[in-house]
Amino acid sequence: PLLESFGNAKTVRNDNSSRFGKFVEIFLEDGLICGAITSQYLLEKSRVVFQAKSERNYHIFYEMLAGLPSQQRQRYCLQGAETYYYLNQGGNCEIPGKDDAEDFRRLLNTMEVLNFSVDEQNSIFRILSSVLHLGNVYFEKYETDCQEVAMVVSATEIRTVAELLQVSPEGLQKAITFKVTETQREKIFTPLTVESAVDARDAIAKTLYSLLFGWLTDRINKLVYPRQEALSIAILDIYGFEDLNFNSFEQLCINYANEYLQFFFNRIVFQEEQEEYLREQIEWKEIPFSDNQPCIDLISQKPYGILRILDDQSCFPQATDHTFLQKCHYHHGTNPLYTKPKMPLPEFTIKHYAGKVTYQVHKFLDKNYDQVRQDVLDLFLSSRTKVVANLFFGHAQVMARQRSLMRRSSTRTRRYKAPTVAARFQQSLLELVDRMERCNPFFVRCLKPNNKKEPGLFEADVVRTQLRYSGILETIRIRKEGFPIRIPFLVFIDRCLGAAGWALPSQRGETTELVGVLGAAFGLSSRPHPCSQLFLKEQLYQALESKRARAHHLAALTLQRYARTFFIKRRFRSLRRKIVLLQTRARGYLARQRYRRMRRTLIKFRSLVHIYVNRRRYLKVSRASGHIPVLRRQELTRREVVDVTHLEIPAELMGLLEAAAGERVPHRHRSQPLVPYPTAEPAFGMLTAPLKAPLTRLDEELCHEALSLFKLVGGTAQDPSLQSPACSVPGARGRTRLSLWQILRFMGDPGLGGLQETLFGNYIVQKGLSVPGLRDELLAQAANQVWRNTNVNNEERGWLLLATCLSAFPPSAAFDKYLLKFVSDYAFAGYKPVCQRKLMHAMARSQLGTAAARTFPPSLLEWTANRQQASMALDLHCFNGDQFSCPIHSWSTGEDLAGDVLKHRGLSEGWRGWSVAMKAGAQWAELAGHDYVLDLVSDLE
Repeated sequence: PLLESFGNAKTVRNDNSSRFGKFVEIFLEDGLICGAITSQYLLEKSRVVFQAKSERNYHIFYEMLAGLPSQQRQRYCLQGAETYYYLNQGGNCEIPGKDDAEDFRRLLNTMEVLNFSVDEQNSIFRILSSVLHLGNVYFEKYETDCQEVAMVVSATEIRTVAELLQVSPEGLQKAITFKVTETQREKIFTPLTVESAVDARDAIAKTLYSLLFGWLTDRINKLVYPRQEALSIAILDIYGFEDLNFNSFEQLCINYANEYLQFFFNRIVFQEEQEEYLREQIEWKEIPFSDNQPCIDLISQKPYGILRILDDQSCFPQATDHTFLQKCHYHHGTNPLYTKPKMPLPEFTIKHYAGKVTYQVHKFLDKNYDQVRQDVLDLFLSSRTKVVANLFFGHAQVMARQRSLMRRSSTRTRRYKAPTVAARFQQSLLELVDRMERCNPFFVRCLKPNNKKEPGLFEADVVRTQLRYSGILETIRIRKEGFPIRIPFLVFIDRCLGAAGWALPSQRGETTELVGVLGAAFGLSSRPHPCSQLFLKEQLYQALESKRARAHHLAALTLQRYARTFFIKRRFRSLRRKIVLLQTRARGYLARQRYRRMRRTLIKFRSLVHIYVNRRRYLKVSRASGHIPVLRRQELTRREVVDVTHLEIPAELMGLLEAAAGERVPHRHRSQPLVPYPTAEPAFGMLTAPLKAPLTRLDEELCHEALSLFKLVGGTAQDPSLQSPACSVPGARGRTRLSLWQILRFMGDPGLGGLQETLFGNYIVQKGLSVPGLRDELLAQAANQVWRNTNVNNEERGWLLLATCLSAFPPSAAFDKYLLKFVSDYAFAGYKPVCQRKLMHAMARSQLGTAAARTFPPSLLEWTANRQQASMALDLHCFNGDQFSCPIHSWSTGEDLAGDVLKHRGLSEGWRGWSVAMKAGAQWAELAGHDYVLDLVSDLE
């Protein structure tokens, strides 16, 4: 229970998933267990500081919070699990069916059995509590000496951690907010950025937990290690193959271990098995199997395996995850097992034996280096808690020995390299395989019946895929075609021939007679030579005469094979009859169940259809009578964040909307009193308060335009008293009066739809086209309004506006990569590929500067394609009568479209300089080659 609590966690696939590899060796003496030892491989330390959705941290944290008495909880300043950042990232902190408090009581009983003293138990809980409090240390950035550095928001958590670990609070705060560089004369303290400070905080938490886990493992091994040598049975419980939504350095190591163990399995089951048949000169047709040696070479082979490149990059101070990724692309870009991303994303894909896995290289170098800084080491070596000081003292000794060995093996021209996580993991994996090769291995394959984690559900495709990539089908075929059962020759004589009255011969004549009987049994000649061919090189004679020598076992295997085949066939016929009967009953039951479900579903569907038809009929009648039902008004307000019907609309836009609708757009007179709202700006999420300054850096003359634009993009409303000077825009010379709380017009107006919506959006886009300096501000405002928007319908319209803006003008070079990252991580539903494609096309044109933008706002075709997240195509007619349906996007130029047609018609060269024209009625509209095709359509509209 001890290692289970500290090393297991809840994942999406498994409620009790082991996050470290275990090799447990159980020693036996006279058939009784006399000791054991546990070896661990690659504890997943990142689990301590980060969990994905529906995942939990290690069980020990939740068990400690649930099982500690209230007095001890107060001593360690502990609260509920949901209050700790390291525990609540995955969502629900509880597992159905798991009693954390009861498991904690079992853990305490185990500690007592293993002779953990009360002081040691308290020290363990102090360390675990300090890890939780470290996760709640937050930072904010402030500017000093023209750079942004991190500052701790509250020193309470720092003091709590320092008190629990008995270290200096000032030293602990410096360790997570400053980087210490030692020279011959002094120590230089360099302040860290917020991101670096978070990394330093998480590194300390992961180091504390990792050292504690290693200490517990060593402590248990010392207590249960056998006092003398004995026979042993070893069990390897290794991590399973992983393909998560975000695969980092840990998943690469885990899948590399699985790849290596699969190679070991292939060599034992396939290669050595078939080689033995060939050595015995058995007539054998070699069975092919999937050899994954190339994948292992791709990951670890010197000098350019992926892990080797990672180790080399970890030695260079200026290296980054990006430089590591570029070297991987350079050396393995043409490898069929390695795939570069089609877009410039920080990731690569490896084709493993179990399928393709995409790895994101974020923090690969930091996780691989994994060295405790010297100032952090000195801080915890000075701890007044004995266990904490001993943990870091032992770690310091290990690091000193490693440096000594590395320096001893280094030459004058080779600089010292600190041992990396990848190097240590590869070495431990090789040692593990070496130990397994000295044993007699047996393999247990676990198969998932389905990917939904549901009982009673068997998905044949899922199981078939696992059987295929793990080599089980080939293994069964070898066992079927070969000789799976092998017994010593003397045992064969006792079992088979002894029962028939034959005894072991003592003279050669008797041996010859026995051989003759065996030859006749197998349909061979009575001469000894054919029988000696069966038993190979007359080894049978030598075995029978010596009585103790091992004879070749092929005759026994063949005899057993025929006998087993007879019984297996008889058993198969009996089982088949029973299975057919069982299947008929089961299929009948399932068919009846399916019929009942389909009948209920059909009834519900027909009810919904009737409701929909009747509602349409009712709305049509109500609209004809001039009344809009209350239900329709409720549906229209679903995308409102607040009431936006009273917000101001510019006069020029009002005219367009009235012309499109044929009536006046409903809005309140600006002198009509509004309901006041609070003016506090939230810390996170979309802005719901007056915008005091633009979101991007703008010239003073553009600030007023930017704030007016925000009223149309998205936001909320305010008291009309703010029409008087409520606040002024910094840098706008006090002349801009904020009339905010109106920026939800486009995203939340319930009466805005159809052509009015398109006109409203194009009016906003036209602002960005006419004033290039406002383009980044417009994109930033649109991104702000979809960030953590709690209204799905409102958010969808925001992403529609963002996609429309990206159809008309590109972001600046200083802003485009951040916008691409935001779109890739947080895009709504199907808008992710839409916005990514448009942004990539826009970035390709951004080298032209402000001239890269479109001349006109997007056309109705583009609006329709953006709403439906669909692609576009135009019919193109040639003067010779040919007609083509050509795919097109918002940034396609006349030369691009003409070039596509010419290339399709076989013109590989000389296609540049061509363009297209559009005929509207009797008039022709020419298009320059560098102009955009859809500007012709927009101009016509």
